[in-house]
Amino acid sequence: MKRMLFIYNPRAGKGAVRSQLSHILEELASYDYQIVVCPTREAQDAARIVEKEGRGYDLLVCSGGDGTLDEVVTGMQRGGFSRPLGYIPAGSTNDFANSLGLPKNMRAAARNVAEGVEYLCDLGKMNQDYFVYVAAFGAFTDVSYKTSQDWKNMLGHLAYILEGVKSLSSLKSWKMRFESAQLSGSGEFLYGMITNSNSVGGFKGITGKDVTLNDGMFEVTLILMPDNFIEWPGIINALLTGEKNRFIISFKTSRVEFCSEEPVSWTRDGEYGGTHQRALIENIPRALPIIVPKVLQAISVHHSQEAAKDPEDENLAEAVPSRPA
Repeated sequence: MKRMLFIYNPRAGKGAVRSQLSHILEELASYDYQIVVCPTREAQDAARIVEKEGRGYDLLVCSGGDGTLDEVVTGMQRGGFSRPLGYIPAGSTNDFANSLGLPKNMRAAARNVAEGVEYLCDLGKMNQDYFVYVAAFGAFTDVSYKTSQDWKNMLGHLAYILEGVKSLSSLKSWKMRFESAQLSGSGEFLYGMITNSNSVGGFKGITGKDVTLNDGMFEVTLILMPDNFIEWPGIINALLTGEKNRFIISFKTSRVEFCSEEPVSWTRDGEYGGTHQRALIENIPRALPIIVPKVLQAISVHHSQEAAKDPEDENLAEAVPSRPA
């Protein structure tokens, strides 16, 4: 009999996993797995459990938010092994799960773990740490980890918005230089994100068009500090619609390095990622075997083949002024 390690965050998403736990386990057990269940008690529990014990299982399954998923993947990377990974989303935003088209109903998501197929998704590495779908710095990036779990449970996505509003009065920029094979430059940046997802913070489409999760490329979005708040409506509209804006720099790359004069706080998959003056971000192609619905896997393969026929951003400029003209 195959062995499954099931790790869940009992506090994620208004305690959704706890209330559905028996239904999830019944669904998984019906596929003849020997299941070991491990609830997390504190941050990094999932990473420690997987690094220490995960190699002894045929299948890893986690339920919680994007942070729980990040920890499980980090545990595999630190342990130097790979296993198929099933994900039953139960967080407040579930950006990555939405990008993968995973079922929102937890029992259906558990069924997908047993009946779905492996999809080799790209993985991100920032210096010595890993991330599943986003590394970011600047304005609002502290909103996720500063928003208490109790507020997330009570208000869901609204809790992030309320915490973000509180950050408006303390907006600042960071003087940074970035270098990649596709584009290099410097500037006073308000915000930056390196993503492999169709949505971030619950906002779909904000990462750009034609996003493919296994093409070996990240979508990079950088926002220069505007001269005044009058520019904000245009910036926000451009982010949501994909229109061009002189304060937004967007490109695709597999590797990008950021350097700053002072330490800058980063997040990885919505969790605190430390402060860095140098951040080297690399794409590890098709390193994450995550289980997705069969139909979506077929669609993703088709998109990957189309992307390979039509590479983008071949003629990007090699320098960006510190401020738009």
